[in-house]
Formats: sequence, structure tokens, C-alpha cells
Amino acid sequence: MILEDRVPTPQQAHGVWASLYRLGGLIGPAGVLAAVAFLAYLIGAMLAVRVVTVNAREAPKAARFWSTKTDLTPRVSQLAYDDLVSFLQDHERVPAAEPEVPATGRSEREDGRRLVVNLAVRDILGETRQLRTKLLIANYDLFNEYDRAVGEAEFRKNVAYALLGLTAALTWMQSPWWAFLLIVSTRLYVAGTGSERAANDVIVQAVVAGLITPLSMTGAAGVPAIPTGRSQ
Repeated sequence: MILEDRVPTPQQAHGVWASLYRLGGLIGPAGVLAAVAFLAYLIGAMLAVRVVTVNAREAPKAARFWSTKTDLTPRVSQLAYDDLVSFLQDHERVPAAEPEVPATGRSEREDGRRLVVNLAVRDILGETRQLRTKLLIANYDLFNEYDRAVGEAEFRKNVAYALLGLTAALTWMQSPWWAFLLIVSTRLYVAGTGSERAANDVIVQAVVAGLITPLSMTGAAGVPAIPTGRSQ
């Protein structure tokens, strides 16, 4: 669309453009369509964005919300997050929550506990690439549920990104009314985020259920165990 005015007509074409027009005449409309579709596939494959956390470095990017204290919280549902926190407390991986503090605000211990919990959850989701293979061996049906959610998340988010670019081009070249397509792009992105959260929830719940064990729980990596009785 952006280069349309720079593409010569068959009568004006010369050089490479003339060769392409002759090639199109030889292979026919079906061949041209197949070639263009394959080219679009290659471009899409190179530009595709992975949306699910697969390593510890990418984990902070999957925050549900951002602040200086909570930027390590991975994108999981609140229910799965709470289940994992309880699981980590039972295994003495994180300290138990202390009683409600007065209106003066949360204590430094509570802030430290939240950071430790976020780091532990981040480490577990940071092993997604390995845990998905373990889940495939442990429970094929549950892996299919995870894989379906991953596919939906990546498809919806990548289409949203592409539609955002198309909307920008149409708005610039045609009419500002095309900006309303941003509603569709935003809706697809939100749906992709929901699918991403569902995929991460499967991994978290599989860990909680004991189907798979991340390295961060075996002492090989991750946050060391913290006795629940420590006061400092």
C-alpha cells in the first residue's frame, strides 16, 4: 500500500519490474498468489513475536503491572499466583505472610516477602521451555491445553501488531476514520494477553499439583529456601 504509487504499470515497466510482469504471465494468477503468500509467510515468520515467557531474562517483561517494587511479577491470574504462593510457603521457599499491619502501611518485611515471591514465580515461569517438555511427558492432555493457549496468544497478538501497522498506513494514506480499527487491534491484543495468562496458569498449576518440578524447587537454581520462622 505504501509503495503502490512507485510500482510501474506493465506498459511502463522496465528492468526487474518488466521481468516480474513476464514471470507473472508465465506462471498465471494462481502461481503469483502462491508466490506472494509464501513471501508474506516468510516475512511474518521473521517478524513473529513470542508472547509467552520462556526464560528468566524475558520474565520481567511479562509483568501484570509495573512499578519499582512489582516489575518482577509474571503474567498469571491472581488465583494461580495465590496457589503458587501457598505452595511455596508449604515448601518453605518463601516466608509466610505476617498478620495485617496497622494503617501506617506495609512493613519492610512484607515488601521483602513480596519481592521474594515475585522472584520465585519468575524463576519458575523462567523455566517454561524446559517445563513444557516435562509437562508433555507427564500429562499429554494438559500439555495440549497449554499448547492451545500458547498458539492462540501468539496468533492474536501478532495479528494485533500487524493490524496496528495496517491501521497506521490506512490512516495516513486514506482517512483518519480508519483509526477506528485500533479498537479491533486492541481487542485482539487483550484476548492474546488472556490466552498468555491461561498458558502460564497451566504451568503454574502443574507445578502446584506436583506433575512437574522446576529446577528452582530442587535447589539447582532459583531462590534458596527461607525458613518461615525467620523474623529478619
